[in-house]
Amino acid sequence: MNTHLHIKTTLALAVAAMLLGGLTACDTTPKNEGHPKDFRVESRLPSEGSSLGSGNLINATDAAVAGIANVPEIKQAGVRTVIVMDRVDTSKMSDPSANYDIFLARIRASLNQSGAAQDIVFVETRDKAEAIKLREGIPKDQSGRTRPRYALTGTFYDLPRGKTNYYFLSFVLMDLTNDVIAWEGSYEVKL
Repeated sequence: MNTHLHIKTTLALAVAAMLLGGLTACDTTPKNEGHPKDFRVESRLPSEGSSLGSGNLINATDAAVAGIANVPEIKQAGVRTVIVMDRVDTSKMSDPSANYDIFLARIRASLNQSGAAQDIVFVETRDKAEAIKLREGIPKDQSGRTRPRYALTGTFYDLPRGKTNYYFLSFVLMDLTNDVIAWEGSYEVKL
């Protein structure tokens, strides 16, 4: 019986040592792959009804993050690329008053939490930055502005038919120096 206890203890220690050794040997250097470092999702359940839901938000933005993080002009720039997050245009949707800016906000947050953050920095829109500075009493002439190179925007479309709806979500990274679309990604779903 004592021998069984000794074998179990030795085996448990050997397994623990292997696991610990495997964890310490892992490379922890962040890589520019656009995958968030801290990815907490409670569930990836499909949305209910014919409206976009959390599952669509996660699937669409995960794909966009991977695409933006791998834009060659950004990866090979040698300096951090400055991006301003614009807004989602919903004027092409059956309910143009809907606000889907959460999609861009999740893309920005995911990029900032991923290895891509070594290549990308986000700035606030000029209007929002100036409103904050005014509220904090910082004179305009005493503050600088980091000029963005790219703007991240979205345009969402839908095509409702009876109890279903087809969505096409387009995300664009536009180069502000020449108006060229440096990257475009899309997500489609029928609910």
